[in-house]
Amino acid sequence: MGTGRATAIGGAVALVVALGLAGCSVGPTTCTAIGWANGVEVTLLGDTTDVAAVTACGGAGCEPPAADDPPPFPPEADPANTPTPVAGGDSRTLYLGMDTPERGAVAVYDRAGHVLIEQSVALRWDSPHDAEPCGGPSSGRVTVRLPAAPG
Repeated sequence: MGTGRATAIGGAVALVVALGLAGCSVGPTTCTAIGWANGVEVTLLGDTTDVAAVTACGGAGCEPPAADDPPPFPPEADPANTPTPVAGGDSRTLYLGMDTPERGAVAVYDRAGHVLIEQSVALRWDSPHDAEPCGGPSSGRVTVRLPAAPG
């Protein structure tokens, strides 16, 4: 199982997607060229004023990318480019490729590139295409509580 990594920088999410674009064959079913990105909704609870970057990775023991890691795909390839306000914080969608790992990690950075919080997370997935022979995209979600601002 591969490790997916994703970065959201300054409200623009950089897509980090390992797309399997080659056709596949599953038993008697032949799948056409397939590929998708499983999106993880990362909800940040607390004061998000100083948040400049959110990164995530999938897989037990993975390390989220640094805030200044260059995205391997251009920002215009991103379908979710701004944080969405939610009660008590905001929500951002990051993409982890085609895997649906049970564990992952999230890191949140301020504008200076300092880590506000980094933590291991359990990823909850909605996988409506599991029963389909060629699969399909899944959506995951995780909530991270930001530390209280000093002062």
